[in-house]
Amino acid sequence: MNPNLSRTLTAQANEKVGETIKLQGWVDTLRDHGRVTFVDLRDKLGIIQCVITKKGDKLSDESVIEIIGKVNKRPENSVNKDLVTGTIEIDVSEYKVLNKCKELPIPVKSDGYEIDEELRLKYRYLDLRRERMHNILVMRSNFVRSLREGFFEQDFTEVETPLLSMGTSEGARNFLVPSRMAPGKFYALPQSPQQYKQLLMTAGVDRYFQLARCIRDEDLKFDRGFEFTQLDLEMSFVNESEVMSAVENSVKAAVKAVGSKLKEDPFPVIPYDEAIKKYGADKFDLRTEEEKKANVLAFAWVVKFPFFKKVDRKDASEVEESRSGWVFTHNPFSKPVDEHIEWHLKGENIDKIMTTQYDLVCNGLEVGGGSIRAHDPEVLKATYKIMGYSEEDMMKAIGHMVKAFELGTPPHGGLALGVDRIIMLLANEQSLKETIAFPMTRRGRTSVMDAPSIANPDHLKELGLAVNIGEESDVIFVRLKRLLDSEDVKYEVIEHRSVKTSEEAAEVRNTPMDIAPKAMILTKPDGGLVMVCIPADKKLDMKKASAVVGEKLKFADPEFVESELGVKVGAVPPFGKLFEIETYIDKSFWEKEKVAFNAGRRDRSIIMKASDLIKIAEPNPVSKDSDFKQ
Repeated sequence: MNPNLSRTLTAQANEKVGETIKLQGWVDTLRDHGRVTFVDLRDKLGIIQCVITKKGDKLSDESVIEIIGKVNKRPENSVNKDLVTGTIEIDVSEYKVLNKCKELPIPVKSDGYEIDEELRLKYRYLDLRRERMHNILVMRSNFVRSLREGFFEQDFTEVETPLLSMGTSEGARNFLVPSRMAPGKFYALPQSPQQYKQLLMTAGVDRYFQLARCIRDEDLKFDRGFEFTQLDLEMSFVNESEVMSAVENSVKAAVKAVGSKLKEDPFPVIPYDEAIKKYGADKFDLRTEEEKKANVLAFAWVVKFPFFKKVDRKDASEVEESRSGWVFTHNPFSKPVDEHIEWHLKGENIDKIMTTQYDLVCNGLEVGGGSIRAHDPEVLKATYKIMGYSEEDMMKAIGHMVKAFELGTPPHGGLALGVDRIIMLLANEQSLKETIAFPMTRRGRTSVMDAPSIANPDHLKELGLAVNIGEESDVIFVRLKRLLDSEDVKYEVIEHRSVKTSEEAAEVRNTPMDIAPKAMILTKPDGGLVMVCIPADKKLDMKKASAVVGEKLKFADPEFVESELGVKVGAVPPFGKLFEIETYIDKSFWEKEKVAFNAGRRDRSIIMKASDLIKIAEPNPVSKDSDFKQ
């Protein structure tokens, strides 16, 4: 190999016809015709055809290779119009294998939708090789670069804020980090840079932004994860329209920079009440059917929101935030509209107080939200008083903000854009995970690496922590109880001695075995999981279950179930939704009055109506007519 040749990328070869170049990349496809072998070499810019007549190292798909050869024009009859390099090919003089690829655990040539999520994320570094995923990463990079440039052009300063901080009230649970230097105390990972960016306004930064990593312990959905990225910004001495204009300018430029189309420019502005009356929600889709097919982006602003709402008892974070039954709709640091400040300070007409909140929606999703902030400490304190906080609790939660606002904080406002959601819309994808390099699985496990995992006992000892895991863990029971309480159903909790068999469980509960839905975790060929529930006095007919699910199933390994789901086999409750697993419940339970089952522990059971189980567990509809028993 010629050491003096520098690497050429595939698309760059178009400008080097007649020259000898060096290419490095992956074997995308291999076509061996005996005397001649055609290799399609792939790199980040695309694919180029290479013609090998002198055999050397044995080649295989997805191996990493280096090729040296002359760039030739293709004959007219072999031009490939679908490739950027379709008019040229490489006459290979020498090549070598830099890293041979073994048999792939997942295919990388398809779009990947047919592969189970758990398997795709286990081998995410392979999943990202597919063209669709590569294009999304490139689009994301270009979009973010354009956003950045747009805010720099508007005289913003990029500032980083801490990842280790104090827990904040922002509508979700905090992830906690134990402190080695202060045993028994914890940092919290940031739900957003909200408080720090407001303190930057106190500091005189005037216009701030950053690409912020935010971390929230909340239920996982198609458009929501534990970790997400937002373009975060704050501005001093501004009103609502000035913040909205700064954001809109950058968003429009970034959308156009990646080749996407906007429905309206400027974005329409719609009051909250009008949105509810006209569309039935404050997140709506303004596109026509034709525009949906063309993946047009229809942005709109929603303004004039109510400041407070009654607590939703099904939402654990709202219940935790409020002491009075009232909770903020968006952000506790928002400022009321000027005409309602007196109501706010007096705690009057709470349901009528409007806030200076503005949301940016697009194609039915909220993609950004912000407000003019309460820079007056008395206004901020009034918000917490309305939520029922005592002076002591309030100062414990936001005392540092109150002090800052007493020391010359200017009027200010800002917004955060959900980068992942916007990329999801730009790429016309149905899940945030398609837009993130290494997202978490539906059960909150990391891509590729095995986390969360058990900590080193010596490390826990150094932190002064003891962990209650395994048989006596209350985690699944607490999650199950929260689920049942949110649905407002009646149920009975029974504590009893630890049991290992269905017979023992029926005995200690004093209930017949046939009313116990025995929840079994089964695996699909691609590694995905399903839950099938049958009466405890019966055995599972695996052939029937496989026929109903449409894939060949087998029992999951007990150790795998415990490590992945955090519950021992025999204690798994019949609610696959607790683990983001599709659930099937034998048809016999539709005819029963009540059910009894282990509730995440072998020493604790729940008895409830069978109809409530089916309503809350939401089994696959085919279950009602399916018999899974031998």
